[in-house]
Amino acid sequence: MAKVARLPVSGGRRALSGKKPLLKEMFVRGLTAVALRYRRLLGRVCVIGITGSAGKTTAKDVLNVILSTRLRGKANRFTYNRLTHILRRLLTTKPSDDFLIQEISVECPGGIDLPLRLLQPKIGLVTCIGFDHYTSFRGMENTAAEKAKLVRSLPPDGCAILNADDPLVLAMREGVTARVMTYGQSSDADLRAEEVSAAWPDRLSFTACHGSDRARVETQLLGAHWLPSILGAVAAGRALDFSLEEMAAAVRGVAPAAGRMSPAILPDGVTFIRDDWKAPLWSVTTVLDFLRQARADRKIVVFGTFSDFPGDRARKYQKAAREALQVADHVVFVGHQAHMVEKVIKEVGPDRLRAFSGLREVHEHLQSMLRSGDLVLLKGSNAADHLVRLVIARETPIACWRARCSRNFFCQRCPLLNKPE
Repeated sequence: MAKVARLPVSGGRRALSGKKPLLKEMFVRGLTAVALRYRRLLGRVCVIGITGSAGKTTAKDVLNVILSTRLRGKANRFTYNRLTHILRRLLTTKPSDDFLIQEISVECPGGIDLPLRLLQPKIGLVTCIGFDHYTSFRGMENTAAEKAKLVRSLPPDGCAILNADDPLVLAMREGVTARVMTYGQSSDADLRAEEVSAAWPDRLSFTACHGSDRARVETQLLGAHWLPSILGAVAAGRALDFSLEEMAAAVRGVAPAAGRMSPAILPDGVTFIRDDWKAPLWSVTTVLDFLRQARADRKIVVFGTFSDFPGDRARKYQKAAREALQVADHVVFVGHQAHMVEKVIKEVGPDRLRAFSGLREVHEHLQSMLRSGDLVLLKGSNAADHLVRLVIARETPIACWRARCSRNFFCQRCPLLNKPE
């Protein structure tokens, strides 16, 4: 450690070149050792771990609002779900807190092991299983096996909250020593959702049923696909003796997380729905289902870069284009993969399907054709596409139309937004 302390920091970045990864690794190891010891002081804190391929952040936000109505505690900020985030959140939890809610991201085999050692959760919530991180897991079954470690790590007096509508999640109940509570639309679920409604401009609403108790739950979320997140959070609340009525009242004011089906209703009458945080291919069907049910004068979808899928890339993009044309009036692809739909453009013509390499061209195209009453769905990866610039530029001129950017946060707070390349 003495050698690290004597690093020539006065030389700036060049002096530390090549040493930063070592310093970071040593820092994380030291922080991990401290956190493992500190965890012993948090015996009264109910730690709730949330994992799944989608819906973790929304489930966390909703559950945090529910529990905070009469308990004291914390939840991770934004989408902060990696090891360093977990360490910091754990070390800022007070022994007097009632709860800690932490999303747990799983990006590779064995990646969940250390977070579970640190958190030692008493309640585990699993939302769904998809093809996220396909490169690491090579299949949904392998992804499920890794995420199942959360509920199998729970103590006998804990509770596993499992999505009964997802077979891979429901199968996780095998080998769990904790109490299991299932949720979903399945008639066999312990906590059921009935009378589900979610057609835009309406928000998601449903009737929650647990035993003889029933309560109508009105949310601000867009799309029925958020049901596992909301209902999972309600199930976790039930495990902590919250009533359906008090949870329904708490949930009513929870806004969508930014970039996760979050609406932007502009003064000119155009509405953007931003689902632009990430875009695993398996989630495209979900947003198209939303668009199919939506009520609007015209429906437009803008696709960026898809991720997490095997097989022929061009065929996947072409399939997405054909499916989108069945529910949308206009479909636009943008990015370095957009050219893959040229075959479909030749088949259907350019009136309804377009492909652009740059986002500036998409902006100019939308400026020329959008009108009041249009509903525009943005589906892409923030890391690859930064599609939110289409919303910003609709109201305020911007200078940044970079095709590649290493900054993985939304552009509204980026200092480069008004700086040209």
